[in-house]
Amino acid sequence: MRRALMTLVLVLAFPAAADAATVKVVECEPSLDPLARTATFEARMRAARGSERMQVRFGLQVREDAIGGWRRISAEGFDTWLTSLPGVRRYSYAKTLVNLAAPAAYRTTVRFRWLDEDGAIVKSARITSASCRQPDMRPDLTVRRIDVLPGADARTRRYAVTVRNAGRGDADPYAVALRVGEGEPATLSAPRLDAGAARVVTFEGPACAPGEPLLVTLDPGEAVDERDELDNAFAAVCPG
Repeated sequence: MRRALMTLVLVLAFPAAADAATVKVVECEPSLDPLARTATFEARMRAARGSERMQVRFGLQVREDAIGGWRRISAEGFDTWLTSLPGVRRYSYAKTLVNLAAPAAYRTTVRFRWLDEDGAIVKSARITSASCRQPDMRPDLTVRRIDVLPGADARTRRYAVTVRNAGRGDADPYAVALRVGEGEPATLSAPRLDAGAARVVTFEGPACAPGEPLLVTLDPGEAVDERDELDNAFAAVCPG
């Protein structure tokens, strides 16, 4: 997992809230570029009776799709008590994480403390934020079907391959290879395919025999960085 980096933002004034302490996700920005993936969490608290200073302490948790379950991770600036100036009535602190791994989700558990003038704790609380989901934004090329259609004569066929981009990002131009039976594969170039879109790539070739295998391979040279490289091959048989 990539190490998370962060920037810190301190805010000392905000509108009064009904709760003495709150934590929320104020920004969650997914991106194909890891450096542009960000999550900002903000903790707010109001002075309690008898308190002179207030403190917050952020803890960071991640849930990765490949592992599952929340686990605590270390990050610079986390797991440290942050203390307000004396006499502050409202205290807010925000942390922004960048360079986040994906697919994964991030959340923070914030501990709050209210201290009297001698530094004794007069009140405490612990709140877990909502999560910031960072999906995998890469494209994912898949074959939906192969249709065998009549050709120019009895000895030829048209092979219509339906390709879909099931990912969240657009796919740059890519190659499509078709092998009929044990013959040499034929390869065509396909243009850019938008996320969620589909297109039909049509091959002209010799007629396949009933039951003969048909194999389509997308992006055989792995020119496109995809979310899943294991679903680029699709096998079918020639209809009778």
